[in-house]
Amino acid sequence: MSSLNVEVFVHPTCSTCHTLLKLLKQWGYLDKVKVIDTSVDPYIAVERGVRSVPSVFINGELIFAGIVDFKKLKAILDGEFSSNSLNLSIEEIEERFFRGVLDSVATALWLYVNEDCDAFLRDKDFVMAITNISTLSNRDEVFENLRKHLGDINRCREAIMRREDKFLSVITKNFAREIYWLHGKFLDWSEVSKLYPREVIAHWMIVRSALGRVGLRLHSISEERFWSKVMRVYEYMSRTFNDYMRQVIEEQDNISNDEEYIGILDKVRMRRQ
Repeated sequence: MSSLNVEVFVHPTCSTCHTLLKLLKQWGYLDKVKVIDTSVDPYIAVERGVRSVPSVFINGELIFAGIVDFKKLKAILDGEFSSNSLNLSIEEIEERFFRGVLDSVATALWLYVNEDCDAFLRDKDFVMAITNISTLSNRDEVFENLRKHLGDINRCREAIMRREDKFLSVITKNFAREIYWLHGKFLDWSEVSKLYPREVIAHWMIVRSALGRVGLRLHSISEERFWSKVMRVYEYMSRTFNDYMRQVIEEQDNISNDEEYIGILDKVRMRRQ
């Protein structure tokens, strides 16, 4: 660990960040890594290209983003990790890719709205991090197989549509989470739908999916393909929003009431001063 420069980007409301910080404390590494709270230092995160939290950089290289292999991370910190190669099938690589995309509402929305895997795959470091192939010795070969496979627009669209329910679930749950943050209480879909008609949801989908300003792609509600997606999101929300809102409240209450976690965050912020 002494020769490693480890940076961990987190957000206070992120459930995986919650788990990771507690594990770092348990492992005895919390004081040996640099933790950046993106709610306090958002521009540092933007400069480093952080799109999903937690993001873990080791010696300046993005190793994990969103989904963290805790066992591998501990082995790296302990100095006991040795890179190996894996013969992953294209189906396994594709599944890893979409699992990583679906871990973040921004990445999930961007890909669902724009259906452009090729543009997404141009960020090699980020894709290797969300798929957890960054630790493989044959990572370049695995990435190239993925790029060739999903670089085809029709195959990309088919892969997205096969997972549409998962995309809709991530989108709806995160919308419910943001409504809860904004209003601070449970709101029934009958109330929410009056405040957020379809056109507002369409705007939210475009803006929320932007990976920074450069990732903002504009769409008109007159675009049939885009509007059909808005309608599918809206219909799914109308059926599931209340259940997701209850889940979100329980999740956020568990995080905000965890005194050990609050203490860790306070320590992280004091270190910054």
